[in-house]
Amino acid sequence: MRKPLITLAIMMVVIACGPEVGDENDIPGKLEYEQIYNRVYRQDHRIDVVKELPGENDERRECGFLTDRAYDDLAGTIEALDPRADYGDHPVDCETHGALIHIEGFERSPFDCSYECCHPDLRRAAIVYSVILNNFDGLAPPYDGEPYIAIEPDQPCP
Repeated sequence: MRKPLITLAIMMVVIACGPEVGDENDIPGKLEYEQIYNRVYRQDHRIDVVKELPGENDERRECGFLTDRAYDDLAGTIEALDPRADYGDHPVDCETHGALIHIEGFERSPFDCSYECCHPDLRRAAIVYSVILNNFDGLAPPYDGEPYIAIEPDQPCP
């Protein structure tokens, strides 16, 4: 009788110590952009955002699908880059704010890409990632004279 109870107790401890639901290992796609409290993962058109809530020990996860405009802006920017180049060079007086762009297959990735310190060839990608985060917060900042919508509305995430 003791053996089944001990086994059950061990199993309960193992289950309690296992990974939490929504672990980042479960997020499809690759990490492409991160700031101090936000991480953006992408797989084709799908976007997953993990937001840490300052002052809390909790994270919020949101997901959606890129609009064609945002997808084309990202894909076009990345396709125009040289995988061997260093896009992390910045002016000496530049203050970085910890925004990083990760590009798979690039030798020097991730690249620091805060607004003031982003390499000109990466700026459009940085704008798209920032707009994604803004869109999830309910904001649609203007870009090229019109509100930039980067996330498809009302799309359920798988």
